[in-house]
Amino acid sequence: MKKLLGILVLGLLLSGNVIAKSKNIGNGLSINIPNNYKYFELTFRQLVSRFPDITSDEQIYDDFGIGVDAKLIVIANNKKTIKFFDDVTSISGLEKLNRKHVEPLMQKFQDQKFLNKMMKIIQKEEPNVDFENITEDEMVQLMEKISDNPKMIKAFERLFKPYIKKFNAEYDLDKYTILLIGDKKSDFIDEIKSEDIDNLNQIVRDGLIELYEEAKDPSLKDIKDWKFKIAKNHNGDLYLYSNDSLQSPYVTSKFHQEIFITSHKDRILIALSICVEKCNNTTDFLDIIKPTNLYVKSSTVVSETDNKDLTEQLKTLSELYKSGALTKEEFTKAKKKILN
Repeated sequence: MKKLLGILVLGLLLSGNVIAKSKNIGNGLSINIPNNYKYFELTFRQLVSRFPDITSDEQIYDDFGIGVDAKLIVIANNKKTIKFFDDVTSISGLEKLNRKHVEPLMQKFQDQKFLNKMMKIIQKEEPNVDFENITEDEMVQLMEKISDNPKMIKAFERLFKPYIKKFNAEYDLDKYTILLIGDKKSDFIDEIKSEDIDNLNQIVRDGLIELYEEAKDPSLKDIKDWKFKIAKNHNGDLYLYSNDSLQSPYVTSKFHQEIFITSHKDRILIALSICVEKCNNTTDFLDIIKPTNLYVKSSTVVSETDNKDLTEQLKTLSELYKSGALTKEEFTKAKKKILN
């Protein structure tokens, strides 16, 4: 009876250690799909067949190694998020999204009563704005003032709340990771692989500043100081990583974001991971990407919860061995499996 109990508990311990299923995504790479998460995959070939106006012979695709077998992958914690990506990558879905969500909002901007409400919000805080004769530079300055004024942001959110609520009810973009995987050698990766890392950091920084200055878009003001890291993983491949979330200045809600760009066998891999609710200051990126071993940190990070669970499992295993329910050989094998 003691032996049977030991085997039963041992089985529960080992099965409890499995928290995700592995998925082969091609190019010799696998990722984790967390429990109850949904998976979406689309090749560039499928996308081009759905949208004939997209051509696969653009130079930019060759530069980044994006051919007809390149993949777009989405892993999300609910079906509604997958439904969104399914809709935006099909003609019928895009037409439906446009009809149900975009067009009603655009029509509101033609409604004088709605425009008057918007004007009233702005003029309450900025009474001297002359909308009849406002210049482009003055409009940019006004947008900056709006983005820095919490009262105005909240007022606009209340105005647009019915549209946001309707969109979220159908799509619910909460916790998801997007992967883009190239299917052929990337000329861009080939060009930068021998570059000095400090030089690459400066090139990216200068590019972000130039982007902001050319766009003249206040929503991009934080991009000038975006925090990122460029380094090499244990394979010797360059990667760019950032967990500095570029928040929109026009909404009060915040999200967590991780961006990762690297290559494997000279093929590019781009990952964007987003979490909106119950995030604990992170996303699912590290858990999902762990089997690839493309990011050095992913093979070393252990959360406080995981560490506690591991300790409890080892303690239970030790008690079973001491009680005689497990042989030394069974104890050693089980301990090794838990630690791995």
